[in-house]
Amino acid sequence: MKKTILAIATIVTLTVGNGFAQRYRHEVPAVNNSRGDNAVEEFQINKLDQIVSLSRKQENKIKKIENHYDRLMSSNNRYSSFQNVQRLEKSKQKDILEVLTPAQRQRLFAYQNNFNKGRYNRRG
Repeated sequence: MKKTILAIATIVTLTVGNGFAQRYRHEVPAVNNSRGDNAVEEFQINKLDQIVSLSRKQENKIKKIENHYDRLMSSNNRYSSFQNVQRLEKSKQKDILEVLTPAQRQRLFAYQNNFNKGRYNRRG
């Protein structure tokens, strides 16, 4: 009888500790996850390429812009406020739009307007 109670108490103790250990979620910072960040950037650049047909020079310039702003955000991560991050994102988008030709910008804006109208204005 004592062995059974001791076995049950041991099992309960071990399972409760394991249950709490699995609740903790550790977020990996972007600096340590640069491979995943690069994969996301590649996907976004490829999607932009499908929409506006980028040249190789434009793709390289956009990659340089992405890397530059990634370094800025990771270096200012401790001191960055929400407004600072928004300001950096806006300036990054402005720099990327400067790489595009006027015809490509027009295609991109037309795609964005068409996409938003179709997605958010549905009923039912």
